[in-house]
Amino acid sequence: MNVEAFGRLRQARRPGMYVALGLAMTAVYLSLTLELSRLVPVLAVIWLGLVLARLVRNPGRGFRLASDRIDWFTETGRQSARLDDLESVAIGHGTDGRTVCVLRLADGRTTALTGVERMDQGVLMREFGRRGIRITA
Repeated sequence: MNVEAFGRLRQARRPGMYVALGLAMTAVYLSLTLELSRLVPVLAVIWLGLVLARLVRNPGRGFRLASDRIDWFTETGRQSARLDDLESVAIGHGTDGRTVCVLRLADGRTTALTGVERMDQGVLMREFGRRGIRITA
């Protein structure tokens, strides 16, 4: 069975963050070479530090469901599992009305997928079902 990858991944390392990094480095350089007020370089360095910290940590949200595995982001980083290791997936609405998707792994662990809050439940169910994963509501 040939199944295309499905999912939604979003990381901090994307073009907009690199533009922000370039602007922050330019602001630091110009504030030092033009000998502006002492406050300007301090603010520029703080901005540069915040951008660098975000790029280094590279927080992510979302998941990618391939034909044989699933990759997802957690607070500790990226994790993955073979689809054979998935016992079931629970898809439903949370108390705030957003979509919730919880994986139950064969070793007893459960993990909630991030980035599915605005996704259609029917689409999620169809994609997990195409890969032969048991779905609970």
